[in-house]
Amino acid sequence: MPRFSNKVALVTGGGTGIGRAIAKALVAEGCKVVVTGRREEPLKLLAAEHPDAVRYVTTDVTAKGAPAAAVAFVVEQFGGLNVLVNCAGAGALAPLLTLDDDTLEQMLAVNTKGVLITIREAIPHLAKSGGCVVNISSTLAQANMPGAAAYSGSKAAVERITSSLAVELGPQGIRLNSVAPGLTKSDMSDGVPQEAIDGMIAQTPLGRIGQPEDIAKAVVFLASDDASWITGQVLQSSGGLMV
Repeated sequence: MPRFSNKVALVTGGGTGIGRAIAKALVAEGCKVVVTGRREEPLKLLAAEHPDAVRYVTTDVTAKGAPAAAVAFVVEQFGGLNVLVNCAGAGALAPLLTLDDDTLEQMLAVNTKGVLITIREAIPHLAKSGGCVVNISSTLAQANMPGAAAYSGSKAAVERITSSLAVELGPQGIRLNSVAPGLTKSDMSDGVPQEAIDGMIAQTPLGRIGQPEDIAKAVVFLASDDASWITGQVLQSSGGLMV
């Protein structure tokens, strides 16, 4: 029997890249999924591919009231919520001196505030279902490189949010874990210079960059009952980059 039969998930940032792969992997395991994102077209296409299993909301996790509306939509459409995947993210790898206020505020709002508020709105439903949260972090939460201070800081916050809330919400039966991808093929990686990609591959024991499906498999594991005794952890999904 599929691991997510009769279960419902909300995947933020689910229209493209890693988020889309996560949504598709959950659907393949029998899950009903609501995806959110700022661009309607990719969300609409995904829902059209899986008309019985996927619904979508075009929204921005940083907009006031948007996370609450998204959670309410999930419950309205499918009757409950078992899994929350916070995949919506913003990134800019550049020297701090070159980052303007708007870029910094957007990155911090999406990567930290959006995660916190979406979890907050989901808590009552996850407590009712004995559900879980999987947050998407990054190897840069623990690694250091020039130009990554703001992004690394925001993703380090995601990991601390995960572990802190695992302690806070565990008594309600809610598990929280993070997946930390290495360099993964996505819209964000398309802007990375090839020489930087080659350098990352050279440091990766498995000798390639990640694919969205690699990250999706890790997320599905942590969201499943196979990981029912795991909470507050960060799972590196990076081909051994951090080794």
